[in-house]
Amino acid sequence: MLGKGIIGEIINIIAFEKINLLIVNSILSPRQQKNLEDKLKIKVIDRTGIILEIFSKRAKSKEGRLQVELADLIYRKSRLVRAWTHLERQRGGTTFIGGPGELQIELDRRLIQEKIIRIKTNLKKVKNRRNEQRKKRKKSNFKTFALVGYTNAGKSKLFNCLTKKKQSSRNVMFETLDTKTGRVYLGRDKYIGVIDTVGFINNIPTQLIESFKATLEELVYADVLINVIDISDIDYKNKEKVTIETLRMANVSEAKINKMITVYNKIDLSPYTLCSKRHNLISAYTGDGIDAFKIKLMNY
Repeated sequence: MLGKGIIGEIINIIAFEKINLLIVNSILSPRQQKNLEDKLKIKVIDRTGIILEIFSKRAKSKEGRLQVELADLIYRKSRLVRAWTHLERQRGGTTFIGGPGELQIELDRRLIQEKIIRIKTNLKKVKNRRNEQRKKRKKSNFKTFALVGYTNAGKSKLFNCLTKKKQSSRNVMFETLDTKTGRVYLGRDKYIGVIDTVGFINNIPTQLIESFKATLEELVYADVLINVIDISDIDYKNKEKVTIETLRMANVSEAKINKMITVYNKIDLSPYTLCSKRHNLISAYTGDGIDAFKIKLMNY
């Protein structure tokens, strides 16, 4: 992945700056991570590892913590070999017992697998509870709109603006890890349900897709998706593509993706020229465009 020249430069910077951690903005294989740590003599974290660190700090509910722990265990299980390189891993003679390193790795792997099974069992209960809630909404003819989009696009702010709730909506990545549902009054005695969901990110680790299945299922079963885009972000077009790719990874149907509503948020921060010819322009922060957007939802 990195040549000797770059490795040499990094070693010099580590020594000069007294650095003790390298974060690589890429997904490393267990072998790549081990080789880098052997060469640099410091701890190395890849893109997946740092995202899991952020997730562990953001998870508030029991369900959110379970999903993050599951992703972390799946990630660590593939990297166990790194922790035991100082021990012998060769089998001795013809005996059936391997070296101490091999035995320890197998023991740790078994313990992690048992924890993974326990967490998946608990998440299955969450999934069943969500299914019951969805059945009740369907019986009452309660139409649901799920907010999707890149992390920090303002989904939670829009959720609060529509539902009058006060969910945390700080200007940080992955502020929302727990699905939230609220009612929105559109007028003429008509209510809809709005679901706030976890934000997406480019090159999303597969462990997160696997672990957040219970949450991502809300997207599959929602009646309509609303793709919230931060129009003030210079890279908004690429992030819009990332959202669509992630929805496909989460097994959302093409029909649902094609009829998805796109809403452009943060017009208070965006130059007028970016917004002037677009529809569904809003600012969840100032409230601009929200009434017009609710009228569109009424007729959808």
